[in-house]
Amino acid sequence: MKEESILKVPMFSPWWKKLALSIFPITVVLGIALGVIMENFTPDNLGQFIYAGWALGFIILNLCKEEEEDEMIKSFRLQSFQTGFYWTIWGLLAIVLISFFTNGGLDSEWFSPYLVLFLLNLYVYAAFRYQLYQSKNN
Repeated sequence: MKEESILKVPMFSPWWKKLALSIFPITVVLGIALGVIMENFTPDNLGQFIYAGWALGFIILNLCKEEEEDEMIKSFRLQSFQTGFYWTIWGLLAIVLISFFTNGGLDSEWFSPYLVLFLLNLYVYAAFRYQLYQSKNN
């Protein structure tokens, strides 16, 4: 396969982790400020805004290189994405069932693309960090 393949995912330098971690509190503060300034900014909008910001933060964290990138780390990344998709599917099923039984339908403010992106990237990040933790403690 060519090195310039569309299948090659560009990774960010470790410096980007600082930016990603700063996105989490900035999103909350900015969302609250928007809620105060804008009359039509509802609590549902605030939730979606926070989901979107936190999803962006986890996306950047998931794409940051480790200090030492080797084949084991690449294997962990692959396993993390597989695990993340697995748990996202089950998490979304749980949200759909809860929404169906509590609201009597499938239209819920809980369920949004921002929530899906947030959950997916949170699960991927957690699975990757867990694998790194396990490899260092064994």
